[in-house]
Amino acid sequence: MSRYSIQAQEKVAGYLLILPWFLGFLFFYSGPMLFSFVISFCNWDYFKDLTFIGLDNYFKIFDPTGHAIPAMGRTLKFVILEVPLQLCVSLAAAILLTRKISGTRVSRTLIYLPAVMSGAVGGLIWRYMFNTQTGLFNYLLSFVGVGPIAWIENPDIALYSIVLTGIWAIGQPMILFIAAIQGVPKTYYEVAEVDGASKLRRFWHITLPMITPAILINTIIILIQQFQMLAPIIVITSGGPAKATYLYSYLEYESAFKFLKMGYASALSWFMFVVILIITLIIMKSSKKWVFYQSEKGKML
Repeated sequence: MSRYSIQAQEKVAGYLLILPWFLGFLFFYSGPMLFSFVISFCNWDYFKDLTFIGLDNYFKIFDPTGHAIPAMGRTLKFVILEVPLQLCVSLAAAILLTRKISGTRVSRTLIYLPAVMSGAVGGLIWRYMFNTQTGLFNYLLSFVGVGPIAWIENPDIALYSIVLTGIWAIGQPMILFIAAIQGVPKTYYEVAEVDGASKLRRFWHITLPMITPAILINTIIILIQQFQMLAPIIVITSGGPAKATYLYSYLEYESAFKFLKMGYASALSWFMFVVILIITLIIMKSSKKWVFYQSEKGKML
C-alpha cells in the first residue's frame, strides 16, 4: 500500500471522527450563534419587538462609566492566575499518577470526578469550605493559630479565593497530560539514565519538551473555560464583595437574565469571543517557538 493511500485513509478517518461534532455544531450551535449576532445590533428585552440600534451595544461596552471594561480587567487578572495554576497542579498530578504505585487508578478516578460534577454543586462545596465561622480552611488554620480569614467577604482576597477553586477541576487536563507522558518513548529515559542524567534533568530535557503539544492544548482549553467561568461566581460570591469578583461572564449573565438586555448581553458575548480568539491566535503563533512535535521517524520538529 502506497504512502499516499495511507495518508488519504488517515484524512478520511479524521474527517469521520470530527463529523459528529460538526453536525452537532451545525444543528445546535450555529443557529443560536447567528441569532445572538443579529440581536447584538438590536434592543430586545424578550417582550418587545426587535429594534435595530446599530453599534450602540458595542459602543456601550467601552463606556468609561459602565461595568464592562472593569469586569474584563478582573477577568484577565483571574485568567492569568488561573491558567498557570491549573496547568501546574494537573501536570504534577499526572506525573505522580504515571508512576508504578498502588492506587493510581482509584486516584485518577477521584481526581477526575469533579470534572463531571455540576459547577453549582462544586460552588456550594467551596462556599462551605470558605465559610468564616464553620469552613474547612479556617478550621485547619486554627490548629496553627491563624485566622479566621474572610476568604470571600474580604474584597482584597475574594478574587484570589475564587482562583483557588480552579484546583477542583484538574481532571480533564490531567488525563491529557497522563496520555502525553505515557506516550514518551522509554528509550529516551534509558539513554539519559545511562548518561547519568538526574530525574530533574530527565524531566526538563525529555518529558517537558515531549509533552509541549499537550501543554498547548490544555492551555487553550483552560483559557476558554476560565473566561466563561460563571456557576461558582453565582453560587459563592454573586459578584461581590464590592464587585471584587464581578467578572465579565457575570456581567453577561446579569445583563441577559436579570436586566433582560439581550441585545447588550449578546454584544458582550461577541466581544468576549473576539478577545478569546485574539489571545488564542497569539498563543498558537508563539507555539512555533516552544512546542515540539515528534515526526514519524522519531525526530523532534
